[in-house]
Amino acid sequence: MLSTLSFRANSLNYDTVINVVLPDTTPTEDIPVLWLLHGMHGNHESWIRKTNIERYAAARHIAVVCADGENGFYHDMKYGKKYFTFFTEELPGIVRRVYRISDKREKNIIAGLSMGGYGALRLALLRPDMYAAAASLSGCVDMCSVLAGGLNWSSDAAAIWGDDYATCAVGTDSDLFHVVRNYSDDVPKPGIFTCCGTEDFLYKNNLRFRDFMQSEGTDKGFTYKWDEGRGIHDWRFWDAWIGAGMDFCLDYAQNTKE
Repeated sequence: MLSTLSFRANSLNYDTVINVVLPDTTPTEDIPVLWLLHGMHGNHESWIRKTNIERYAAARHIAVVCADGENGFYHDMKYGKKYFTFFTEELPGIVRRVYRISDKREKNIIAGLSMGGYGALRLALLRPDMYAAAASLSGCVDMCSVLAGGLNWSSDAAAIWGDDYATCAVGTDSDLFHVVRNYSDDVPKPGIFTCCGTEDFLYKNNLRFRDFMQSEGTDKGFTYKWDEGRGIHDWRFWDAWIGAGMDFCLDYAQNTKE
């Protein structure tokens, strides 16, 4: 079942639209939910139009929420909209007022591709009270290395981080390595899944994060899984691998209830 909801987003100061996939069968209340983030130049329709996510969600009896994050990397932008606030504070409340999705941490997971893969990990790491696990497909997981390289989206980067975007993210909550290194022992740790195609231009970026998580991340107590396969940065790969990401997140959430 696919539902579309249009509403005024106060944190963004404009009208927006989301897609919500709901299971046709049980459960009808307290429904587990996947918050599914798009990549750059995508929107709330990307996953619905270009993958079989409705079928995958139905097989797992979960809801899926797809909202529009434009090209904001799911941040509260320095010169722009407050997407982190929207996704973590405003959107969940609106969706739960209309649909019977769960507000329990162990029934909320988050995933995304490319920009959305980075966003999913960052949101889960910064708001572990909300998400039990996160999956990144071909994500920009080493964001500081990306920003320090030559960008063809420098105007977007400047709007998000400021004119000094090439260096200012290091050692901040935009830097996933920094966030993991400084993670408090008293805070619940989301399960983390990352994967990438071996021919993807972000493959080496993902390998750096994999090596870091397999050493320092596991030392901090994170449960981490890496996987890879042949593929480039395209919908064929993401459609093939979103199921693996969903299954990791759902299994981890079920087995690690706080």
